[in-house]
Amino acid sequence: MQNNNSKILIGALLIIIGVFSLAGNFLPIPFHFTHYLFSVPGLMMLFGVIILIKHKNSTGGIILLVVGGYWFLSRYTDLSIKFYVMEYWPILIIILGVYIILRRGDRKIYQNPTGTEDNSDQSFTNKESIDYLDEVSILGGGRRVLVSDNFRGGKVTALLGGIDIDLHECSLAEGTHTIDLTAIFGGVDFIVPRDWKVITNVTSIFGGFDDKRVLNLNQVYESNKVLIIRGFVLFGGGHLKTY
Repeated sequence: MQNNNSKILIGALLIIIGVFSLAGNFLPIPFHFTHYLFSVPGLMMLFGVIILIKHKNSTGGIILLVVGGYWFLSRYTDLSIKFYVMEYWPILIIILGVYIILRRGDRKIYQNPTGTEDNSDQSFTNKESIDYLDEVSILGGGRRVLVSDNFRGGKVTALLGGIDIDLHECSLAEGTHTIDLTAIFGGVDFIVPRDWKVITNVTSIFGGFDDKRVLNLNQVYESNKVLIIRGFVLFGGGHLKTY
């Protein structure tokens, strides 16, 4: 139902834009609607709105809307936004640093059955025991191997970086679970077990997210366990793979 509502909203938005654009070709519209809309900042805001309609709480949609809005106001208005941004932009860096520290506070090192920490391959794979994925890759890359008997989805953000998320040692919890993906000038690869039922719903703009799994018609999936990978890719990419 929510997906149908999103399609209706996006369709209505596109119809309104088309009507105004067509009217601009034949009628004297004073505020140059099409000129503003089809500028780079205008398109960024438009894509941001569409992504937020389709994927609520999408980090990529918010980023596009904020960056496009700032660019639009700086170009087409007399507001002194540039002054405030130049003066206070370090606050954004501080907030980002605090956010990354706090969101990693609940990480647990994988323990083997003897109860001791398994650090044998930490420098290579960074194996972690978590049920909910919360990963950010900014200006860097890496690989995460997760171990969980009750994996419940999560969120992954890649900005000017890339990351591999290895879930082949995880078992999916009962029910439908979601991984929210945001990749901007970055890439994310997911490795999942062969018997997982995975549905992809990723919006790509100048990028792509491909399902590279080999289709096996004899594969049996558990109908009560589903993983949905949804989100937004801009000038980036990603893959869904199995071993």
